[in-house]
Amino acid sequence: MGTCMRRLLAASLLLTASTLAFGPAAAQERVEPRVILISIDGLMPSSYTDPALAPYTPHLRALAQGGVWADGLIGVLPSVTYPSHTTLITGVEPARHGIYDNRILDPEGRSNGGWYSYAEAIKVPTLPMAARARGLRAGAVTWPVTIGMDLDYLAPEYLGPRHEQSLSMLGALSAPRGLLSAAAIARGAPFSWPQTDRDRTDISTFILKTYDPHVFLLHLIELDSTQHTYGPGSPEALKMLAKVDGHLGEIIEAVRMSGRAGVTTIAVASDHGFLPVTQMVQPNAALKQAGLLQVSETGAVTDWRAYYHASGGAGFVYVKEARDLPAVEALLTSIKADPANGIREIWNREQLAARGAHPEAAFGLDVLDGFYTGAGHDVLVKPTTTKGGHGFAPDRPALHGSLVIAGAGVARRGTLGVVRMTQVAPTLAAVLDVSLAPDAAQPLHLGTDHLSSGKEPR
Repeated sequence: MGTCMRRLLAASLLLTASTLAFGPAAAQERVEPRVILISIDGLMPSSYTDPALAPYTPHLRALAQGGVWADGLIGVLPSVTYPSHTTLITGVEPARHGIYDNRILDPEGRSNGGWYSYAEAIKVPTLPMAARARGLRAGAVTWPVTIGMDLDYLAPEYLGPRHEQSLSMLGALSAPRGLLSAAAIARGAPFSWPQTDRDRTDISTFILKTYDPHVFLLHLIELDSTQHTYGPGSPEALKMLAKVDGHLGEIIEAVRMSGRAGVTTIAVASDHGFLPVTQMVQPNAALKQAGLLQVSETGAVTDWRAYYHASGGAGFVYVKEARDLPAVEALLTSIKADPANGIREIWNREQLAARGAHPEAAFGLDVLDGFYTGAGHDVLVKPTTTKGGHGFAPDRPALHGSLVIAGAGVARRGTLGVVRMTQVAPTLAAVLDVSLAPDAAQPLHLGTDHLSSGKEPR
């Protein structure tokens, strides 16, 4: 090899080494931020603002003390799980994103009580899908309305029957293939059915440790079901609150052990608050008596001109023919006139549109504290079978959800005050540098300016 050639080769090697060791930032791999959004169903802000509850939520409070928290999160109408969770990842209200309720409108029961379970029903971009569009990895465990969502790592919320084959179905709906089996091997025990929050947490820590998604969603459920059964603030609910806080602590520890805490933002949110309930109002009983709803001898709806779709503490009246609107409105007004029936407010179509709820409903109802609503038609008012509920108008303080955000994307410290659920997804999208629908809400500011200490977690 000639002297000239040797010099060119040496220069080339020197340039290559220099570029590898000291090259410009553009030549280095960008460290992408990570976002973990954990929904604790039914978690109320008092869990991190009320000093009396401090012994039950040490991990949640530590997270709040290191970042920002909301004194209340104003949700959507109805304040139930599926529309709320879809708002949490889209930044728009139910009438816009397409998930109007937990259950689809189905007076005749043809869907066997079908829920809005399938991602294809969502009409706007979601946070994980926006991340994937930018080449980032996304995952979700038990997040509502994710069956069929094109995610890298997915164990969707599947409401199968109480049978072991439902676990096989969940495995078939999950991604990548064999995810649940691999997670079960990693934890050293098979998963159960129905799933528990223990199962959901173990699947989540496996995904976080094994696949390192850039955005990850987790929905923990058992606090909600406990408050329905025993009531908010009950000893059973407080015990479950402590248990769920322990699961949160495991997720936080998994992030710490991964070495990625420095680039990870953790948000803990909830879909709604809770009210104690004792009485149930069933407007379909009045619609049936007025001849607007027909049922069979077995109680099945056979035909209807007007139907009340119950959503817990609120509900929506659908009317087939415009000519029946005056009669239905008069009937609802007469029910409301008696306080014993528990009707707090009647919304017309324009008022529902302003609240972003049920775009095809003719009327909506909100009920008084202590009342709940049902789709039955045997009697107008009867005792409830549960002790706690939600679904009511979300601006009622008892229905406010929770929000805590801490980690790499949060420079501020202290309370955000009362904020809106529609702001959560845009805030996390800004951390990830991804885009949602043009009409999504404005993000919360997580910069460095001072915040009031407010109801400081302690």
